[in-house]
Amino acid sequence: MKLRITRPLATLSAVLLIGLVAGCAQTPVQEHSGRASTLSDAQEKARGQRDGSKNKGSSQVAIGFGDKGGVTHAAALPKGGIRELYEAKTFLGTISCAATQVNCSPVQFTVTLSPSGMWRMRATEISATTPNAAVAQGCWHQIGREPTRILLETQQQTVLADLSFVHDQQLRVNVFNYVTPTLETHLSRQQDIDGIDELQNQTGPACRP
Repeated sequence: MKLRITRPLATLSAVLLIGLVAGCAQTPVQEHSGRASTLSDAQEKARGQRDGSKNKGSSQVAIGFGDKGGVTHAAALPKGGIRELYEAKTFLGTISCAATQVNCSPVQFTVTLSPSGMWRMRATEISATTPNAAVAQGCWHQIGREPTRILLETQQQTVLADLSFVHDQQLRVNVFNYVTPTLETHLSRQQDIDGIDELQNQTGPACRP
């Protein structure tokens, strides 16, 4: 499976990313499009939000990943929080290949979103004889309302995905790795939180001032 990366995703292994991501998505996002502009604007906004705080981070899962000790009510949302993520949630779905793609395998995509603004993900090639999984983490930022729309930004300030909430239990994939799926692609909420344990010992970002 050979994939073409439109922009680098420094948090993922280069070899693994080439084997998993871009070739299983479809139409590149044009730089002059409104969506590309939105992604760029959102990144600038995210950088501004970080100006007042240091990126200290933590390797602990005390940000909501796997934390079943209690639920944060919507009235107590952290700064920058959204109603749909008043508690940590894990979403799972498959990003399919386009009919015109060759040597491409669908990717199973798992993403866990925390009220604190942090996300972690795992992407696994489904049909590979020996499946490899790419993992990454970063901060999510709201970039739209009605429906609520969020951007997943990596620790290297590149964009992994642009997602919209269909409702509290489902996400629509608008852009993944800077390409737009040709088919309607959704991620469904899972009953159990997946803390993406592969990242347990890695320092995560501090996503809120």
